[in-house]
Amino acid sequence: MSDRSLPDISRRTFARGLAATATVVGIDTLSGRWITRAAAAEAGSSAFDAVPRLDGELLLDEPSRQAVAVDNGNLTRVVPRAVLHPGSTADIQTMIRFARRNGIKVAARGAGHTTDGQSLSPGLVIATGSLNRIHSIGPAGADVDAGVLWSDLVRATLAQGLVPPQLTDYTNLSVAGTLSVGGVSGRFAQGAQIDRVRRLEVVTGTGESLICSATENRELFEVMLGGLGQCGVITRARVDLVRAPTAARIHTLRYTDNARFFRDLRTLLRRGELDEVYNIWAPGPTGWDYLLQAVSYYDAPSSPNSARLLRDLSVSPTEASVVDLPFAAYLERINNVIDATSGYERLVKPWFDVWLPDSTIEGFVGAVLPTLTPEDVGPSGFLLLFPQQRAKLTRPFFNVPDSNTWVFLFDILTSSPTDTPPAGFASAMKARNRTLFDRARAAGGTRYPIGTLDFDRADWKRQFGARWPELVRRRQRYDPDGILAPGVGIF
Repeated sequence: MSDRSLPDISRRTFARGLAATATVVGIDTLSGRWITRAAAAEAGSSAFDAVPRLDGELLLDEPSRQAVAVDNGNLTRVVPRAVLHPGSTADIQTMIRFARRNGIKVAARGAGHTTDGQSLSPGLVIATGSLNRIHSIGPAGADVDAGVLWSDLVRATLAQGLVPPQLTDYTNLSVAGTLSVGGVSGRFAQGAQIDRVRRLEVVTGTGESLICSATENRELFEVMLGGLGQCGVITRARVDLVRAPTAARIHTLRYTDNARFFRDLRTLLRRGELDEVYNIWAPGPTGWDYLLQAVSYYDAPSSPNSARLLRDLSVSPTEASVVDLPFAAYLERINNVIDATSGYERLVKPWFDVWLPDSTIEGFVGAVLPTLTPEDVGPSGFLLLFPQQRAKLTRPFFNVPDSNTWVFLFDILTSSPTDTPPAGFASAMKARNRTLFDRARAAGGTRYPIGTLDFDRADWKRQFGARWPELVRRRQRYDPDGILAPGVGIF
């Protein structure tokens, strides 16, 4: 390898943890070790590849690497050799080219909210949170950097009377992160977040930056939306916006009977008069309480007609608990609950997340719930059910079951009782997840890949089904050396 000049690695020095005399400037291509210019010269090494000039920071100190060594699950620990806080899209291009040249695996990380190491890498982690600019907001949509949190975007759009049409209930997640997996909530008629994207800027596994949309570089556009980062790193996105209401009314209906619950749930979905319908389960005196959430948006001072919205159900409208919230407070409600749960970020969370078709969801839930113990949920855990109109889920690499009507996302969001759970807790929950997934797949289900599940190549091939050969082809086109997203474990 030819000798090259060694420019400063950053416009900002390594201010977070590296001694001034230990600034890392490249990699020893024989050993694969990151080394300094001084160390390379002292060793007389000619096998040295210098990191080009960056706008952001490349960090190798122990605290920076440990900070991105786990995700929300706290089950898997993979300490990277380096962490990039990019100052520009060009930084991501530069470091992906560098990584490709040196056989270094690369993972992009937003909020790190997956639970099975999906955003981890033993090589380089690109922490996209430093790309956090909201470029524009208007009726045509919001143009945002990859690392923008949905919560920050929502606060900015509400100031202009606008809101994204689909949001996860917990919004302290990065835009690029949820667009890589899907992004759904109780908004059952809006599609997933990936269905409301107009355009992406993506850096591929070759280091090329491409604009893609339904009409430009369409193959890349399709595979980046719900495609788990297999072909590139999202650096910028244009997402839809709609007019924001001023308030939301939450009706909570309590059930203990599985059949009655699903009958009423389907009635509400079939009518389509509500803005959100979903369910939360909580332990009750004799089993599980089904807490059906029926949400209507409105503009004060007018208000929804609750009696009409909840008519002809097995539960009287007068039995519903009703809460009205300003729309901004409604969108922040789950963030506030999570943030108020002391130490939640340190708990072990072996989540189970699966899609099921309308034809089998009722039987699956009815069979699974009686088998769950308090340990299966934990003191800070809960269960969720999100219905979605199947026809609104349009992205080809978003793996949801075929259905003529509805599909349902069923989540067991397990959390450990403490941040040092009993021995065997994680392995027992992972075994449970595998058992439940095999049962779900036999019922036509597919994995929603934010959770914790031992999944091998055969599982992934079955997950993608007829789309598997196309995924392989696009991976070979856009990431021919296979350096991207090692934590997902597809390739």
